[in-house]
Amino acid sequence: MALRHALVSGMVVLGLAGSALASPAQDLFDQATFLIGFYYNGPAKVPPFRELRRQYQPELDRLCASEGNRCGFDKAKQVIERIVRDIADPFTVLVTRDQLIDDERYGAGLGPAAPRIGVWVRETPRGLVVSEAFPGEPAYEAGLRRGDLITQIADQPATLARLNAAEAARSPFGLRYSRQGTARSVTLTPRVAEATMQPRLEVNNNIAYLRIYHLYSSENYSTAQLIHDAARRAEQAGARGMVIDLRDALTGYDSEALLGAAAFTGKGGFIYDRRFQGQDETHTVENGKLYVQPEGAEKEEQNALGRPYLARIPVVVLVNRNTFNSAEMLAYFLQAAGRAKVVGEPTAGALGMSGGAEGPLINGDFIAVSSLRMRNLDGSPFPLKVSPDVVVEDDLEALIAGRDRVLERALEMLR
Repeated sequence: MALRHALVSGMVVLGLAGSALASPAQDLFDQATFLIGFYYNGPAKVPPFRELRRQYQPELDRLCASEGNRCGFDKAKQVIERIVRDIADPFTVLVTRDQLIDDERYGAGLGPAAPRIGVWVRETPRGLVVSEAFPGEPAYEAGLRRGDLITQIADQPATLARLNAAEAARSPFGLRYSRQGTARSVTLTPRVAEATMQPRLEVNNNIAYLRIYHLYSSENYSTAQLIHDAARRAEQAGARGMVIDLRDALTGYDSEALLGAAAFTGKGGFIYDRRFQGQDETHTVENGKLYVQPEGAEKEEQNALGRPYLARIPVVVLVNRNTFNSAEMLAYFLQAAGRAKVVGEPTAGALGMSGGAEGPLINGDFIAVSSLRMRNLDGSPFPLKVSPDVVVEDDLEALIAGRDRVLERALEMLR
């Protein structure tokens, strides 16, 4: 995902032209449909913004029929969400204010803003399977680990909705779970996460395991730099191979994915193919430095890591259907350079696109639009998703039983 930025005011005014400020809902609808219809450059067939408005205006009129010029943002938001669903492009999304705050915190090396117990889960008919328990957060400190099956929350059957509600209440609650058939119970109190989503490195039996949760960065924090640091530490510890786990990993910044991959590739790059001619950009990395060259202009250094490193050890990358966008790019850069084999499931499908024409909406939310097509340095397009070299589907029943089949396969390959 390209760095988000506000659009200039002239563009926003153009997006609202013709609405006559009929209602807050109409203004928000006009702005969002302009941003989507004018800038969209992804794989779906999206009409120009005026046609897009005509197509969905009747739905907004129906929702606002009883409220007239008092019709609020919530009605327009329903229609915008419908447009995004119809486009069915995983990168083009409506982002809430809370998600924007979380993105900023990830870029600062922190966890989400809202209190939580610190687990990622997958919902099943039997309960919630823990796919990640974050060290330093309440669930991990209470003993929960990947593969545990949460069966009850506050004496009710465990569902994702109940877990979210319990965390939002910010009060202690009881949680029951099982580990390979053995029942356990704990009381957890949600709290705000600090530096618990930074890359985590473990070295066991001469194999390094690097868990990466996202590719965000800021002036004072860089996921890419921590990847380079981890590669250095792994080789210094005598590791003879590394597993990079990107399963369920969030997005981040494309530049961080490229810089992070350089810990193993040394160099590489991509091209932002914009919808409008004469605005393409070439991004390359070498010796820990990121260079950007706008079409028809000179190459300039944009960023540089303070402690670049080039690792030589073999690498296997783990992905699944939830590995998203910039995380997909990290896997792709390593695979395409021949530096890593990829194991797991085909990824989310947001690899071949990015965004630079997103805009803040007047209700405080944000629309991310697939406005940049990703190309390799030779001009060939990125695929839409990463295709694993070895396909191993997530097996939640095996995980509950104590076996991580994807990780097992990766370790076999390294041995």
